Amino acid sequence: MVYATRRFEFSAAHRYWRDDWSAEENERVFGPGARPYGHGHNYTLDVTVTGTLDPRTGMVMNMTDLKALVNTILDAFDHRHLNEDTPYFRDILPTTENIVRVLWRLIAAHLPAEARLARLRLYEMQDLWAEYDGSDETTFARAYTFSAAHRLHAPALSDAENRAIYGKCNNPNGHGHNYTLEVSVCGPLDPETGMAIDMVTMDQTVRAVLDALDFRHLDNEIAAFATMPSTAENIVVYLWEQLEPRLGGRLAHLKLWETRKNVFEYAGPARLPA
Repeated sequence: MVYATRRFEFSAAHRYWRDDWSAEENERVFGPGARPYGHGHNYTLDVTVTGTLDPRTGMVMNMTDLKALVNTILDAFDHRHLNEDTPYFRDILPTTENIVRVLWRLIAAHLPAEARLARLRLYEMQDLWAEYDGSDETTFARAYTFSAAHRLHAPALSDAENRAIYGKCNNPNGHGHNYTLEVSVCGPLDPETGMAIDMVTMDQTVRAVLDALDFRHLDNEIAAFATMPSTAENIVVYLWEQLEPRLGGRLAHLKLWETRKNVFEYAGPARLPA
């Protein structure tokens, strides 16, 4: 299948608040998002469609038509207060997860027969987004940063072999990176909060793991890397092993940016067929 993606932008305000909860409970769960007048974001929406290529045009769908369709829908969201000015969030909170599901329903209903909506990704901020593909579960993701030093050196190899394989990264005194870790969790939405996971809990859980690495020399201070090279591949697997049991089985995907050019992904050990 061929997939085609078009990016859109809109600006909106929203507020997280449940009338059936006390002010204290709203503030505990939603933090600043519960403030009385709401707050706002510049949203970015990636719309991905798929289908059979039209043999005449060579397109899944004309991007001009997709642009017009989606912009018409987003006009009801753009420069609006989602709670007050749209009908979609009377009974559900305008969380990123709920917004992307509402947009899915609206966009999918207006696509031409030859095209199918494959995926929506809605960025509330650069480091926070939700993704939806029409299934029962929704993906929520956040990006986190940490800084660490390391040296690429394999104990099983000779010094000459290490220098030949790792080059400058084998510098005896080490070197360092500003790492960015994208953490994606997946699951059904909580009917009360409209979230796939409690964001405060997720932040605390991820930061607790990353803070143990932050401003450290991985080889010298983290036991796991005393016996294995601190490659980004090993780091992302290590982070999965630390986070997966702490996130209650909801961890879906990790993406580790070592530099702007080197990116590593992991979604857990391969499952053997039953």
